[in-house]
Amino acid sequence: RDGIIESGTHSDVEMICVINKGTGEIRLVSVYRDTYLQVSEDGKYHKINQAYFDGGHEQAVEALNRNLDLEIDDYATFNWKAVADAITILGGIDLEISDSEFEYINSFITETVESTGLGSHHLEHAGMNHLDGVQAVAYARLRLMDTDYNRTARQRLVISLAMEKAKQADAQTLLTVVNAVLPQISTSIGIDDVLPLAKNITRYHIGESGGFPFSRGEANIGKKDCVIPLTLESNVIQLHQFLYDDMEYVPSEEVKA
Repeated sequence: RDGIIESGTHSDVEMICVINKGTGEIRLVSVYRDTYLQVSEDGKYHKINQAYFDGGHEQAVEALNRNLDLEIDDYATFNWKAVADAITILGGIDLEISDSEFEYINSFITETVESTGLGSHHLEHAGMNHLDGVQAVAYARLRLMDTDYNRTARQRLVISLAMEKAKQADAQTLLTVVNAVLPQISTSIGIDDVLPLAKNITRYHIGESGGFPFSRGEANIGKKDCVIPLTLESNVIQLHQFLYDDMEYVPSEEVKA
């Protein structure tokens, strides 16, 4: 929100992305922002999005690695405007807006316009719509009509549709996306990493996606509504099966503890 991309802001969208360079398959897992985990090395427990607030990308990545037995290689943090710019440059996306989503989306479009400074307009009806970047970000933020779990599914849908548009785009359009987005984001990936990916984008496809924790409950902890992995150990096993097809995976002693 408002262009902030390091500590001092909550990372309300967290996704783990695994790219299989052999098959070209990309797997996505949303980590629900309210998931109650250990967010710092000194043993502090909180919602996982607090790790980014406290220590930016370094603490956020470290917390995901420690709680989920991951070894994340790279990260990218996007603000609203970077996402909106990318989707608009790609020509927007087409998707079905339900009646309940339509009730809320125009107020979210207004808020997204005010935050990003980008122009857009309200939608006129539910059903199939062509969304520009601002409208797509607004759609990905909807949760008032259902749950944060459903919101993460909308986010993954937006990414999948944007990916398909990127695969149809010409080289100049993809270069325009890279040049527009990279200066706005915080990332460990440089333009020399991105350009070969963009050049070979037709080799890649988004396969399965899901949300973590897979098995969960909910609890109010310290006046915070939290998502509880049931159990962390079994969920981490399932995560490694999902991301890496590792059916023999045994969680670390740290995860078990």
